[in-house]
Amino acid sequence: MLGRQSGKRKRSEKSQMEEAIGGELGTEKERRSRRGLDSGIGAGRMRSEQGILVGSREKGFQERKGCDGCLDNERAGLLHIKASFGNLDSWGTKAGRAIEDECCNWVGVSCNPATGRITDLDLDDITSPDGHDEFYLNASVFLPFKELRSLSLEYGYLTGCMENEGFEKLSTLAHLVRLDLNHNRFNNDILSPLSTLVSLKHLELYENELSTNVAGLEELLKLPNLEHLNLGRNKRLGNSILSLLSSISSLKSLTLSAVGLNGTISIYGLGALINLEAIDLTGNDIVLKDLDAFTNLRTLTIDASSLTELQGSDLHSQGWLVKLEKLENLTISDSIAQGNFLETIGTMMTNLKSLIIDGLSLNSTLPQGLCNLKDMEVLDLSSSNLRGELPWCLSNFTSLRVFDISGNRVSGDIAQSPLTTLFSLEKIDVSGNDFRIPLSLSPFFNHSHLQFFGGYDIQEIYGDHHIKQQQHGAPPLLPPLFQLEVLGLSSRYDDGEYVGSFPNFLYHQRNLEHVFISNTRMKGVGFPWWLLDNNTNLVELSLVNCSLSGPFELPINLHPHGRLQVLDISSNNYIHGPIPPHLCAFLPMLGLLYISDNQLSDIIPEELSNCSFLEVLDASNNRLSGEIPGRVFDMPELSLLDLSRNNITGSLPLGFISPWISEVYLSRNRLRGTLSSHGAEPGNYMLEVLDLSHNNFEGAIPKWIAGFRQLTYLLLNNNRFTGEVMMAFCLEQLRLIDVSHNHLSGHLASAFTSKTSCGDRMNYISPSRSLEFVSKTHLYTYNGVPLDLMCGMDFSSNSFAGEIPLQIGSDLIEIKVLNLSYNKLTGSIPSTLSNLQQIESLDLSNNNLSGVIPPQLTELSYLASFSVAYNNLSGNCPKQTAQFITFDESSYRGNPFLCCTFPIRPEEQLPGRRGSYDKDDDGDGGGFVDMETFYITSGVTYVMILLIIASVLYINPNWRRVWFYYVGVTITSCHHFTANNLPVSTEYKMWKFRA
Repeated sequence: MLGRQSGKRKRSEKSQMEEAIGGELGTEKERRSRRGLDSGIGAGRMRSEQGILVGSREKGFQERKGCDGCLDNERAGLLHIKASFGNLDSWGTKAGRAIEDECCNWVGVSCNPATGRITDLDLDDITSPDGHDEFYLNASVFLPFKELRSLSLEYGYLTGCMENEGFEKLSTLAHLVRLDLNHNRFNNDILSPLSTLVSLKHLELYENELSTNVAGLEELLKLPNLEHLNLGRNKRLGNSILSLLSSISSLKSLTLSAVGLNGTISIYGLGALINLEAIDLTGNDIVLKDLDAFTNLRTLTIDASSLTELQGSDLHSQGWLVKLEKLENLTISDSIAQGNFLETIGTMMTNLKSLIIDGLSLNSTLPQGLCNLKDMEVLDLSSSNLRGELPWCLSNFTSLRVFDISGNRVSGDIAQSPLTTLFSLEKIDVSGNDFRIPLSLSPFFNHSHLQFFGGYDIQEIYGDHHIKQQQHGAPPLLPPLFQLEVLGLSSRYDDGEYVGSFPNFLYHQRNLEHVFISNTRMKGVGFPWWLLDNNTNLVELSLVNCSLSGPFELPINLHPHGRLQVLDISSNNYIHGPIPPHLCAFLPMLGLLYISDNQLSDIIPEELSNCSFLEVLDASNNRLSGEIPGRVFDMPELSLLDLSRNNITGSLPLGFISPWISEVYLSRNRLRGTLSSHGAEPGNYMLEVLDLSHNNFEGAIPKWIAGFRQLTYLLLNNNRFTGEVMMAFCLEQLRLIDVSHNHLSGHLASAFTSKTSCGDRMNYISPSRSLEFVSKTHLYTYNGVPLDLMCGMDFSSNSFAGEIPLQIGSDLIEIKVLNLSYNKLTGSIPSTLSNLQQIESLDLSNNNLSGVIPPQLTELSYLASFSVAYNNLSGNCPKQTAQFITFDESSYRGNPFLCCTFPIRPEEQLPGRRGSYDKDDDGDGGGFVDMETFYITSGVTYVMILLIIASVLYINPNWRRVWFYYVGVTITSCHHFTANNLPVSTEYKMWKFRA
């Protein structure tokens, strides 16, 4: 796929084990939903679709077979395409070098090696997905490619074609057999031009806007050679699409997933499709009948609910299981079935070669009957709520290539499982289970076909006896026969124990593309630069919490690695030294860099700004010092910068917020100075998170911060900001704002104006890092879903004056935390605060508020923390109902004119004692105990008593002599008691005797 070559690439920063497992080396779950079932028909049916795809994960790095050079008209055609679309700025370059004369080396281009002509164009994602404008295609740009066989415009976000420049222009391309228009916005108007492409065999229209309510679908009948049709996720097709498609007798593969089918569907309606070999009906609310009408069916993809609702859960009574004699590939997903479901499949469908059970809640162990499927090549039972251990009868699957049981509760030692005897395995994925796996992977050394091993998020990674033998001088193990492409090893819990040294088998690997090892402590292991040198195709290297040690430095003799995009060595604790200045020269394609939670020191090298593709830089929680180089903020792809929890000093440069950066975390450093003028209008900037808390910034909070229309989280607390807040925050956009513990002053009303001037929320993405925020008087760290749900505002510990703005009660209706304590606010508490129906913590203490507490506040049903202490409030406290029955005296103290009566809580009643808030015997309400006055009077009383005693002894000498006599007697008695009763060591007695 031709990815976005320019602009901001919104790639997930944690594209680690889960993405690689579900990617090109996994089963075909995602690819099946997008591309249908066409790749499973023909030679080696379903092997390429459900098996392992060898090669690069990114098509942009695939080596294309073809020839050097370029035909003039085809080179001009490629340049015309590049100029016609808005997302191909870097197309036709390689490592920054123009390759216009090498057409066959362009990304997404394949050529005929004999003629040199272009045969395949893969132009996915040719328009910007961030844009919402309509984009119309000029199909004539593809006419120069006379031998074009395959054209992909997937994810093009195309609405239609220009007038007289539609797909009918491609009718002259006699070799065009495959057209991929998945994930666009085409409607029925596209079908008439497509009907002129009589050579088409494969047509992909997944997730467009086709409908049976509008004429045009009958045009598909004019494609006489059509064999593979994908109409999935065109949700307005409905049941009438079945009768229409029944006339296309040439169809071999049909995808109708999530097209709005409903009710009971009789397959006899499609009985004319005598050549149909593959069908996908998932995502529809249907019950299937007469599946045995498809006598030639080899591949069936359905929801379990489509079957079990017909005869309850008794699959034995459904004769189609036996009549589909040619069925080889069965995929069932997304439902609940009885535990005997797999037993029935294994008993009645013995010809199966591929069985994929995706998300089916079986709640059972693996049955012995499943082992009857001895021709099985692909077995995927992921996320099916299985438990127990792997039955040894699985060793009969001598042809098994793919085994995926991830996301279950299966247990046992993988080294003593039947998988060690299946030497044809190419992929093993046991992630997310309760297995134990040896770090050395020695039980699989004879699996010569193994390319993928997934042991992520499992119970335990342990060091086995081979490691111990080598440590005691035993002969080294023979190198493994496998060459892995993906490796994932991660234990669920870190018990702090070491499991051995770095796995020796990795020294023999040459084809690795993705390596993920985490929560696996290894002794005496430095950063394995040799792994990069040995594996030139490595794209992602993640070694998290592995106890790596030593300096983070680059060996001089290593050549640049042109493929690595993700490097994660965070949470190792023992990696020290400076960040290598030439890191970007060695890793020119680096996109995600995680080096947090280590002991890195020294300054941040300015050369780090040479990472042209760096999107994420996380160096938090280290010992970095010095100033932040200004060029770091100018990296063209940087979207997240996290340098928090270091010793960074200095000030921030002018314009430190670039237009493309979305998250900036600089908290808990020693940054100082003012936030200087930004110098540009930030309205269209991407900034969503700005955390400058716990630094030494001073001066006024600049007005330009409020101009970031996508700013959602703003933390400026614990600094030295002064002056008035002369900006209006976008209340509709901000989820968290914390300016507490500063020296701000002025009226709060200046920070709150009408929300109508704020921009709409655009492309909001949840913060990638955790944020600290005070709620219910405690400091909490929020991340993930809790952070997404959090909405709070903290203006406490400043010098704000004036009244509480009324806008708070009308505009912040979703707020959960409001803290205005320790200011100089005056006036009354607005009754509109009762509109904050979701608020959980409200703190208005330590101000100069007056008047009564609005009784409407008792309507706040989620309020868990409330304080109006130390104000000048008067009148009665709110009734002790609903949540207010949980608030005691501490919520109201320091208001001398406030009258409150509280019932005794059962847990506070002790025998013979009275609570502080009991009513007096005469029925009068008891007031508060002023603890400050209590402490002062107690201290004064104690001092007075001592002074009186001292005065008496000074005046009367007889009493003084008696006093000192008794003091002496008491001291002598204590001495003898201690000497006679406490044990004394022998050495002390000998020393005493000698003395």
